[in-house]
Amino acid sequence: MRYSITIAALTAVSVLVLLWARASGETFSGNLLMNLGATVVGAVVTAMVLQPLIERAQTPEVIVHLTFPQSRFLDAMSGTASRIKIMGAWPYSMEPAHRRAFLEVLHRAADARVPVQILVLDPSSDAARQRTSDMGGAEDASATIFDVLIAFRRWSESLSANASRAFELKVFSALPPARLYLAGNKAICSFFGDSDNRDGSNVRHYETSVLGGLGFYVNDAFDRLWDSPETITLTEHWHIPLHVVWRQDTSLDIESDRRVGYAVAGGGLFLSDQQLLFDLGQAAGAVPRSGLVQVPVRLGHRVVGFDWDGQSPLRLAAFDRARDPRAEAVTAAMNAKYGSEGQVRRSLLEICPVPR
Repeated sequence: MRYSITIAALTAVSVLVLLWARASGETFSGNLLMNLGATVVGAVVTAMVLQPLIERAQTPEVIVHLTFPQSRFLDAMSGTASRIKIMGAWPYSMEPAHRRAFLEVLHRAADARVPVQILVLDPSSDAARQRTSDMGGAEDASATIFDVLIAFRRWSESLSANASRAFELKVFSALPPARLYLAGNKAICSFFGDSDNRDGSNVRHYETSVLGGLGFYVNDAFDRLWDSPETITLTEHWHIPLHVVWRQDTSLDIESDRRVGYAVAGGGLFLSDQQLLFDLGQAAGAVPRSGLVQVPVRLGHRVVGFDWDGQSPLRLAAFDRARDPRAEAVTAAMNAKYGSEGQVRRSLLEICPVPR
């Protein structure tokens, strides 16, 4: 503020001196005043050009924050027109105390068609369980991530068609080398440790640029993880695409390609879809004395936590909630992912690898 006032004052003085010199005409005093005024103007112009460069040179390339700078990141998100990227177990900004403000800023960015890319850890992965251990076991990382994903799903449903095209969220299964919070070319990075807490208040956060150094490295790691075939979209996290190979020697006309809800428990893959269970029953009834019906099925992508080698054939079968000892664990996994089933019980099926 004082610098600006000084520059303004010097500018005014130089103008007055030059006007006085002009009024004095071609005299010694007039020439002296003209030279003095030109000198002042030169000083003002030099200061106006050089000062920003000096300030920039004095600004450190990396600013260290001892807690996550929520307000600085929201300001950066509000000010960018190019891109927003977030990578971590889950965004710090989705903590309950900050969630509303963060989603409002994110909504405005998506409405303005600013590309938004967010990477969140798969809550069913070993890495999520490791995060629980890293936090001392006091916080359940998987439960927190499930809550965050449900919140993102509800929030994304409020977006317009144009805003929806600007917003992308993917789920990955292995911890990245670092966290990334990027808006434009400004980045905030931090590293995972064995004593992190969930809000990042005991982690060093490095504010820098993605044009070089740490910011460039973490941004490159983001892009590689984003493009990995092991990373799935938010839609694929909620519903897995599969192809059911129904028998062709029956009169039934049943759809083969489906997208169904799923969860992993104890290494097994379980589906929740009432229509699919009904169609499986229809297929069983069309084949007299067939016993337990197991229908060949192909998955649209690998599922984290499912004990399958990726090569063995798969079969679809009904899951007996009343007799199967895994029923409690499967129900808990479904409730954690999709919320409590309430009074209407879910219709469950299981996909099993066929032993070779």
